[in-house]
Amino acid sequence: MNINFDNIKDIFRAAEGGLLLEHEVYQLLHEAGIDTPEFHFTPKGEKVTDEMLSSLPSEKVVLKIISPLFVHKSDISGVRFVPKNAENVNEAITVMLDEVPLAYRKWIKTFHETGEKKNLSINEIKEQVRGVLVCEAVDYEKHGLGSEILIGIRTSREFGPIVTMGLGGVDVEYLAARFKEGRAVSIGAAHMLGREEIKPVLEPLAFYEKLVKRFRGRPVILSEEKLFDVYDRFLKLGAFFSPYEKSSEFVIEEAEVNPFVVLGGKLIPLDGMCRFSRNFKEVKPRPYRNIKHLLKPKSIGIIGVSEKKNLGHIILNNVLKNGFSPDKVIVVKPGIDEIEGCRCVPAVADIPGTVDMFVLAVSAEQSSVVMRELVRNEKARSVIIIAGGIGEKEGTENLEQDIQDMLAMGRKQGKMTPVVNGGNCLGIFSRPGFYDTTFVSDYKLYALPRKEPRKEKLAFISQSGAFMISRMSKLPYIEPAYAVSIGNQIDLTLSDYLNYFKDEDEIRIFAVYAEGFLHGDGLAFVRAARELIKQGKTVLVYKAGRSPEGRAATASHTASVAGDYRVSRAILEQAGVIVAEDIFEFEMYIKNLVFLSGKKIRGNRAGLISNAGFECVIMSDSLTNDHPLELARFSLETEKRIKQIMQPLGIDRLQDIHNPVDITPVADDEAFCGIVEAMLDDPGIDCAVVSPLPMSPAMQTLLPGEFHKEDLFREGSTPLRIIEIFKKTEKPFVVSIDTGEIYQPMVDLLEKHGVPVFRHSDEAVRFLRKFIAIHRLI
Repeated sequence: MNINFDNIKDIFRAAEGGLLLEHEVYQLLHEAGIDTPEFHFTPKGEKVTDEMLSSLPSEKVVLKIISPLFVHKSDISGVRFVPKNAENVNEAITVMLDEVPLAYRKWIKTFHETGEKKNLSINEIKEQVRGVLVCEAVDYEKHGLGSEILIGIRTSREFGPIVTMGLGGVDVEYLAARFKEGRAVSIGAAHMLGREEIKPVLEPLAFYEKLVKRFRGRPVILSEEKLFDVYDRFLKLGAFFSPYEKSSEFVIEEAEVNPFVVLGGKLIPLDGMCRFSRNFKEVKPRPYRNIKHLLKPKSIGIIGVSEKKNLGHIILNNVLKNGFSPDKVIVVKPGIDEIEGCRCVPAVADIPGTVDMFVLAVSAEQSSVVMRELVRNEKARSVIIIAGGIGEKEGTENLEQDIQDMLAMGRKQGKMTPVVNGGNCLGIFSRPGFYDTTFVSDYKLYALPRKEPRKEKLAFISQSGAFMISRMSKLPYIEPAYAVSIGNQIDLTLSDYLNYFKDEDEIRIFAVYAEGFLHGDGLAFVRAARELIKQGKTVLVYKAGRSPEGRAATASHTASVAGDYRVSRAILEQAGVIVAEDIFEFEMYIKNLVFLSGKKIRGNRAGLISNAGFECVIMSDSLTNDHPLELARFSLETEKRIKQIMQPLGIDRLQDIHNPVDITPVADDEAFCGIVEAMLDDPGIDCAVVSPLPMSPAMQTLLPGEFHKEDLFREGSTPLRIIEIFKKTEKPFVVSIDTGEIYQPMVDLLEKHGVPVFRHSDEAVRFLRKFIAIHRLI
């Protein structure tokens, strides 16, 4: 059955305010093609007849008092079971209409210390009672965990409507807080998930297999098809009644059935609520294509440069130091003709022609004035606003809105109106654009001048400039193509940059630090990310602001079991984004995603090798978690080749040949690396973790020293051999060096040549698990 959206619109039109009462929720579900119990709504003052009750199939009926005031009816004795005959039902209704308002009055005195409801009189409460819902008593199948299921829709600020499904009943928050993430509640974006993508979203739920598969000889309770169908209908309801869908005048702000139960192979709702509004938000086309002028300008203007080394002067020096021609730079500064070899003009209006990019290095209060001049005179195609405090500092509350209004007006009038990055940003570094508008010098980022860092197809996009440059300082071997500090997102947003790069092949890896998405920008971001990932690119996100949302779940459990961070993480991962658990993991992923760029991902069959038994055990233990790797079987040819390498050292008499390979501390540089090569040459191996414990006296792993004859730079050393193997193979592998600081030079040598290194073997396996899993989804 198709969803009858027109009839659902009529239900919303006929409803009181922005709330559907329970019988109206059942009507909505029916029009959505979802089975409901048999019910009859009895308005206050009317009587129930035996003829009305005859359509209800159960021997008993459930009576539920209906009022926009009463959300949790069971707390106020608003739900009762009585025999199915008119006399008993009418008598019970009379008692409920009299007693429930009294119980509600007592309840609000206890649980609502403030607010309008606290002062409601008994008569005012009675006036809000609409009647009683008479419903069949559903004798559902009780099979323990998963007997009651919650399914709900909530419109989020960032992603629009999201659909949650999880354990239902009165203990939903308790269970959600104590189950491993993703096992109690699943989360999906209504605008992102298709029918074919539902299974991987629901499959991790703790009760999933118990519900849809045979369990201890018991037949299947509910077919996957039935479960997916109901979930899909909630997705379609959310997507249609969305703040970003023009075809409907209504928005489902929050809707929930708690619980759904299973009866006769069908999901049946036993309680429901729905809040709605007319809160449509028009999504205007974004000017992200003009970002090209920002990232690859042919001319630059700047204001806020003093003759001394102020912030603006540092920015100007950084622009020139990175190769931008001084004769293409205009400085707005009255009283002088030139500074640092760049031409000066007295005012914005005096800029000859139009510059591709203009940098505002002035105060928050001055930024609005300068922006007005730039827009009025059409002097810039893009702007970077460095100033902090816009919209945050007292007295600047209206500056942000003023700038947004003048940009909107300029675009509406068809004027040349700049795209704006910032404010409160650190600026942008653009290697392809030959400039750096950050106000941090190299000597403050790196202890020593960098020697030919790897120039990578990597873009940092960060809401925090300080976070961005801190990561760059900790990754001196890697120079990104772009590092963009976007600040307050007055104009350009996180999604705008991803959308711009969809049509540019120069960037393969996007490392994003996000504190929060603007209205609807989370949805735009994951849509853009999904397209980039389909192109074979990688999007890595560290999402800050992880505390659960502070909203009390007064009308529904949905909000409390799906907080903002949990929602963001789930939807980002569904789009194929790698979400870093912590800052350390974010840094490791940036570095190692760069190093593994270009490797071929063919499968998840892993080879493991170490010269220490404990490492082999730890690596094996780490394979089977989220996104498991499969321990590969060696081919007979590989086993023979490994045995031939082991025999001269007698290792074959100490160890059997199997995966993981424990080659023992007897193995020297040649033997260890020879087995690594043999393993990677095996067609049954897709990826590997290589863990040479460098304390073995048979290996060259130390810098030259007074008390030993080792030299890790000597031809044939373990690190140099690993580097050569890494360069030759198309297969991804990572290295673990689980030792102290004495072996940091070995780590530095490997990383300098682009080999991914971890300092713990379990971290190496965990990274490889996620790396392989994400790329296999492409």
